[in-house]
Amino acid sequence: MQKLIDILNMSIDYLEKYKIDSPRLTAQYILGNVLEMKPMELYQNFDKPIKKEEIDKIRKNLIRRAKDREPFQYILGYEEFYGYKFEVDRNVLIPRPETELLVELVLKKIENIESPKILDIGCGSGAIGITIALEREDSVVLGVDISEKALEISEKNKNNNNVKNIKFMQSDIFSNVKYNEFDVIISNPPYIIEEDYKNLMLEVKHEPKLALVAEDNGYYFYKKITENANYFLKNGGILVFELGIGQDEIVKKYMLENNFSNILIEKDYEKINRIILGEKNVKSI
Repeated sequence: MQKLIDILNMSIDYLEKYKIDSPRLTAQYILGNVLEMKPMELYQNFDKPIKKEEIDKIRKNLIRRAKDREPFQYILGYEEFYGYKFEVDRNVLIPRPETELLVELVLKKIENIESPKILDIGCGSGAIGITIALEREDSVVLGVDISEKALEISEKNKNNNNVKNIKFMQSDIFSNVKYNEFDVIISNPPYIIEEDYKNLMLEVKHEPKLALVAEDNGYYFYKKITENANYFLKNGGILVFELGIGQDEIVKKYMLENNFSNILIEKDYEKINRIILGEKNVKSI
């Protein structure tokens, strides 16, 4: 029977052969997930014999990551976001670190609002809305998505994180939303152009295309949401988007044309304009 150290070294070599980034760390995660061990525990159990069924599962997961280029978050079945754990599968986008900056900005903006009402459009795994609901227990959050399968994942994450102040509902943008006194509307919408989708990394193509690609040169959802957001926001309420690279000026233009003011654009860790925020003008309606 093979020992843990042997399986770990062979896994690292296999991942290196296929030029996978961070092969040691990836191997640790894959082995740890199968063996139900934390990385430190792996190194404390180098002589542990590994069962054949465990080796078979490790091998299968290594192939998924190396040959199929499937993101290891889907292989593990979860991703961490803002210190919380979120279940993910191929029906939802994997939460990104830069999206945490969007959450931080919203939390800062609602600091002085009592029981803020928040709408998350295109909620996917629920990571944004659930995180805000957990960080602000007095908030009331509604997450909407057109995908039933995505909503199944967001409901699981709601239950897994034991959050009570969020609700999820199927809706094509605002189509099923009745409440119209939100303090904040958030969206990290699809924004990739169809032509660009063809050239994406294979890892990204494992994520749902519905959540990645948008018509109108990637601006369809920014335009649609901005044109209708005033009706669903309180006076002085804010609209916040995560942006694709180079999209800030056109989205800013949409906001100004629809009576949003005090436009704020924030950069991500790579100094890319990644988040845009605008306030509903009290005279807009």
